[in-house]
Amino acid sequence: MTEEKEGDAYTVGALLAVEGHAVAFCHPHGGAHHPCVGLSAVGRCPLLTEPVDVVVDVRIDGGPPTAREMGATCALRHTTPLLIAGSAPDASTLAEGALFACPPDAVTAACAGLDHGRRA
Repeated sequence: MTEEKEGDAYTVGALLAVEGHAVAFCHPHGGAHHPCVGLSAVGRCPLLTEPVDVVVDVRIDGGPPTAREMGATCALRHTTPLLIAGSAPDASTLAEGALFACPPDAVTAACAGLDHGRRA
């Protein structure tokens, strides 16, 4: 899970967890100054530690890409499918590389076909 703004991914992540998906976050909890858990002192990048079926980028406001969405860029670099929950940013590699985009409340249905017991 990655996000446009701090805190946006936690609600969507909780919904995925309730549906039985294993969820990992690209951001350390409460780490507003660390846009990437791999760059913080409290964790490692989920893309480097375990198989990941899909990276979900939560974009509630739909503005231009932010530093908190580094995980979405990493997903594209690692050829991990990217799902945008919300509005894809216009004319960006995120919009061009995403598997698809859907409203945040449709993420659990969208991920249902992508999960193979690994992390979202």
